[in-house]
Amino acid sequence: MVARTSIVVVGGGLAGMSAAIEALRQTSHVAGVTVALLEKEGRTGGNSGKASSGINGVLTRTQKEKGIHDSVEAFVQDTLKSGHGRSNETLVGKLARDSTQAVSWLQDDFKLDLDVLARLGGHSFPRTHRRPDLDGKPQPVGWGIVSTLGRHLGELAALEDARFKLFTGARVIKLLPATHGGVAGVVYETVDADSKIIRQHSIHSDVVVLATGGFGGEGNRPRYLKKYAPHLMGLPATNGAFATGDGLGLAAALGAELVDMDQVQVHPTGFVKSSDPGNPTKFLAAEALRGEGGILLNGVGHRFVNELDTRDHVTDAMNKFCSAPNTRARHSDSVEEIPKEPLTAAFLVLSQAAADNFGQGALGFYEKMGLMSRAGSLEELATALRVDLVVLRKTLEDHDGARDNGTHDEYGKSVFPQRALNPLDKPQMNYYWGIVTPSIHYTMGGIRFDDMTRVLRAADGAPIPGLLAAGEVTGGLHGANRLGGNSLLECVVYGREAGRQAAILATSTSY
Repeated sequence: MVARTSIVVVGGGLAGMSAAIEALRQTSHVAGVTVALLEKEGRTGGNSGKASSGINGVLTRTQKEKGIHDSVEAFVQDTLKSGHGRSNETLVGKLARDSTQAVSWLQDDFKLDLDVLARLGGHSFPRTHRRPDLDGKPQPVGWGIVSTLGRHLGELAALEDARFKLFTGARVIKLLPATHGGVAGVVYETVDADSKIIRQHSIHSDVVVLATGGFGGEGNRPRYLKKYAPHLMGLPATNGAFATGDGLGLAAALGAELVDMDQVQVHPTGFVKSSDPGNPTKFLAAEALRGEGGILLNGVGHRFVNELDTRDHVTDAMNKFCSAPNTRARHSDSVEEIPKEPLTAAFLVLSQAAADNFGQGALGFYEKMGLMSRAGSLEELATALRVDLVVLRKTLEDHDGARDNGTHDEYGKSVFPQRALNPLDKPQMNYYWGIVTPSIHYTMGGIRFDDMTRVLRAADGAPIPGLLAAGEVTGGLHGANRLGGNSLLECVVYGREAGRQAAILATSTSY
């Protein structure tokens, strides 16, 4: 089948959906402009649906209501510092400037209640927006956003005179080259549900937006990870198995440049499930757990890091202080090298105050999943963690002492969201704990692009006509390390920008 549409969006995560929605809105007054979104999985959402800590934004309604005096400049500097000098400042500037509008777009146009704020690692202010519990039940922020946008697109596709078409189970395998050196459409595959026969289809278009995500889910068949970051092979990952870097190969085949491909983020806190500690796919322990006051302990009950430092620094500290047989947190009683248990692991502990701030609904979900447990007293917590009670008490008292004195602690921590010790006169309070391990989480490298989302050629740095990109498939924005909360934000900011640019190109091109 050979079809024709104005704009093809490849990838149904938040970046792709944002691009499709914006392209449709920008061309609502133009007759004949159509948009198609192709997603290789059976449903939209991608890794965006797994995001749990929130979306960053400065000068937002929520920040103003809570009296937080943040700024674009502070956000830019935090992001550049996190990227260790490798981030493109122009891309970072746009991300920060457009963050206000990105959050308000979700709040106002889609009625998403992004009313809870947290200060994550590496941030100067609380600026990461997430959703509150509703009637005691958690509202996962990533899933809430992508499911809301997905319903909106589904409604558009169902219209009798629909300008939008959604194809699921459609894996793009090639970009069609145009005679002028740009892109002229895509070739994709579908699998017949009954016969299992693979069929190929083509769609000709004026514009293609690549929003296919990163390569952190390659698993047992690593291609990019083996080539660019072989030292990370064997680590578990928080990504879905669909995150295989498809868009990188598609763009490179048309001459696009790939940048920072060796920069792969290892998130320090992937949950180690007691009943399945060796599972290579980890459920992410939201960074907001630490942002609301959770602390990290090694296997003997000592803190070892500023829990609100950037992800790379926390991971490095875990590898240094939580990898020996006696300092590694574990579910098993054995201290031997057990293949099923991660070789680096720490305890994540929340006081009752930290737990209440984070949200009992989300914690209840973690407990139901077997990812976190609760202890009714400090003595019960010490027994559960198999650490000395005296050592544990002193560790928590030292944390709270620095908090009470308003000073930096020995790990450089100066922001202490909550006390680590529960009040002694309130025995009904609990401690909440789980075991976490470093896990491949995000690939900072990808297709080189500019702040108009144009894909740039390796040969001369010029834009490839008609080819745009947004989201984790791109490189250059985050540098060597991504700040928590910037992934959902980049998907909205650059996804919407890709939609705007696609609309401009589609309406200025004559068929």
